[in-house]
Amino acid sequence: MKMAWSGLLIGLSALPVTACESPSLQGEQKGKFDASGEVCFALPELGENYVQARLVGVTDARLLDRDNRRIRTLIEGGPADGTQTLLFSLPVHQSSTLVLNGNEGERWHFQWRMKETSAVVKADSPAPASPMLQKLAADLVAGGSTETFWQKRQQEGTPMIEPVDAQHRRVTFLWRGARHNVFLLGSPAGEHDPLFRLGDSDVWFRSYVVPADTLMQYKLAPDVPLIGSDPHEQRQAIMVSAQADPLNPDTLQPGGDRWNRHSLLALDPARYCTLARMKKPIQYGQLTRHQLDSDFLGNTREIKIYRPRMPQPARWTLLLFDGKQYQDEYHFANVLDDLIARHVLPPVNVVFIDTLDHTRRSAELPPNPRFADFMAHELLPWLHRQGLSLQRQKTVLAGSSYGGLAASWVALRYPRLFGNVLSLSGSYWWAPKGEASDWLTRQYQQSPRYPVRFWLQAGTFETSGPGGGNYPNTLEFEQVLRDKGYRVSFHPYASGHDYAAWCEALVDGMRDFTGLVRK
Repeated sequence: MKMAWSGLLIGLSALPVTACESPSLQGEQKGKFDASGEVCFALPELGENYVQARLVGVTDARLLDRDNRRIRTLIEGGPADGTQTLLFSLPVHQSSTLVLNGNEGERWHFQWRMKETSAVVKADSPAPASPMLQKLAADLVAGGSTETFWQKRQQEGTPMIEPVDAQHRRVTFLWRGARHNVFLLGSPAGEHDPLFRLGDSDVWFRSYVVPADTLMQYKLAPDVPLIGSDPHEQRQAIMVSAQADPLNPDTLQPGGDRWNRHSLLALDPARYCTLARMKKPIQYGQLTRHQLDSDFLGNTREIKIYRPRMPQPARWTLLLFDGKQYQDEYHFANVLDDLIARHVLPPVNVVFIDTLDHTRRSAELPPNPRFADFMAHELLPWLHRQGLSLQRQKTVLAGSSYGGLAASWVALRYPRLFGNVLSLSGSYWWAPKGEASDWLTRQYQQSPRYPVRFWLQAGTFETSGPGGGNYPNTLEFEQVLRDKGYRVSFHPYASGHDYAAWCEALVDGMRDFTGLVRK
């Protein structure tokens, strides 16, 4: 499922013939989808605002402007039985319509709160460290303007890159013309950092010195609203206006609106997961879609299977959590299809395992015995019926964040079935309620050593958040595995909690597991 917070005007979308209801600023409604599979709500004209919404039973949701053109995609391809929590804004002083879609006969539930708001006060501005911004600041003091500066940025793109030394670059993120504030979502500091205003100009900036091989995605959020005193809620408020950098054309997510797209900063051009590869059609293999019912978990999920076309069946199989995101948003099977054809990778089957919605992902992927049982007693026999007979020593469990944690957990529960773990920014800080952090690390410390190999990755920018961040927690997990005698390797990437780096790490990890030399 793809979730989004806003969007551009990208074409027409007809409203249903029936009149849309006009809701109050706060409330809830329930209903059942008719044969059209659609309901709509005419939303009020507000000033600066934000909307908090909870949707149940809705597979797609979009916001249309007064001319019925799509402004924002809020949900796309969600599970029919899913619950989604959204935070977004309406166009200022303009009417708009919210259109919800679902399956005929299915019940829907919509709760909402719309509120006008003021903006977060901007941060105090330090003197810029960037030589180019220092020159611009001097020009402004002398009576100059920012026009030439922005013309050059339009030509060269952003962020602005300046040399520091052979191993580092100064990267300056920029935004033009915000009224009150700008925040950077996905910063090298691992936080949602504010940008600073250059004097009274229209230039907002923030600079970082980063490794010369930095790879990261980011968004910029201008004029973030002030939502409340709760720090977590205020941090989430950045999602209201977070969007792609308008002066950076580089992305790994073509199409869609600017709120559904990250901008890409890739200082090293040598990469496996490029936009060109993601856009290539699958030519040398086959991708099939299936539905799998689980008695252990009481739900149904989509499973995609990629199989390369070769004279002999692929010997290696990659089981990948968050499969819908990896394939639908980042086209990972398309990347592998091209790499296998070019002999960069040996033939590999990939099983993309959908993790449904946020609520069920958070319940299933952190160590959950029922999810491990599903993997061992339902998924593997089902794959065998699909013609995939897995050998434990050539089966790789892989995932990112909670998915990396889940891969390590399932291997601990069933080491005789799953012989390899490829963990990307694993959430090893996690613990059950009432327990100390790093719970799974302790489980490995207290258990016998099993015949499982580990390939661990984390971003060097992941040094904040629960337990001090995923980077130090992964290092601690690696040390425990090493002390127990496991075959384990750790691979730091100059990145954050980021699909751009995870895609590269998946290829690097599979090359290592299959015996190829890394680039």
